[in-house]
Amino acid sequence: MITRLDGSGFSHSGIALGNGAIASARKSFIAAQPFDLSGLRIEKFEKFWGKGQSVYRLAVPSPEARARAVAAVRELRVPDDGSFSVPKVLIVAIALASFDRTLFDEEAGATIRALAIEAARAWEGEPGERTFYCAEAVARAFGERFPLSALEPPGGVTPATRPPAQDGVLGTMMKLYLDVATGDACQEALDRLVDGLDVEAPAFLDTVARDILASARRIGTGRPLAGRYTGRRVPYKGWETTGLLLPSALVTPRMLLDAPWTADTVARVDGPGAPPAPLAA
Repeated sequence: MITRLDGSGFSHSGIALGNGAIASARKSFIAAQPFDLSGLRIEKFEKFWGKGQSVYRLAVPSPEARARAVAAVRELRVPDDGSFSVPKVLIVAIALASFDRTLFDEEAGATIRALAIEAARAWEGEPGERTFYCAEAVARAFGERFPLSALEPPGGVTPATRPPAQDGVLGTMMKLYLDVATGDACQEALDRLVDGLDVEAPAFLDTVARDILASARRIGTGRPLAGRYTGRRVPYKGWETTGLLLPSALVTPRMLLDAPWTADTVARVDGPGAPPAPLAA
């Protein structure tokens, strides 16, 4: 879902801690038990290689900024790891899709995008709620904010070459899940976003649900994942950096790639067990 909507080849992001370890926010389950163990996890590169996922290193030129971010990982993990937030990922997906002119005209896209930003702000600021997803955790660790212009993928969104999803049972299940996701202001903002989506693109949640299920099946097969998508891996440093700032709950891996405070290139990390390099993009 992220690579399809975000316009790059990266579907996950984390912070390299040294000695082959990476801190990243993701879901993790005990086999046969549907319990989320934590949000922010520290794992070796081999954990991702074992799933057929390639790993790339995007340098942060300032050693001081990197040191602060590595230290902030401890603050994000103490007193607990929090939890991985699926609703936040869906808010990001909707915000990115608002640029897709096969789904929304310009006016409808602007309306949905404003509702997504409102929902992301509500979810970001809930006191005592330690929830995040991968790119959000990285942005919070570095203490960086992103301009509104960063949200739009360069060149706009290129939809997948496949038949559009129908408004069906998967989308209905996704709505039911979101209806009980949380409470108070978070839920109200999310409800307004989903209501707007029902009017402008009622089949979109069904498409998202299919993406999530397809991704889970691919991970379970052990087939190489990085090679299935050869999207953009080259940074684009052309943002307008003034104006409205986005909540960290709308940051994506592609935005980290394009940020002016990250390097101009990425380097693939190799080692015993690393999958073959994907095709060049």
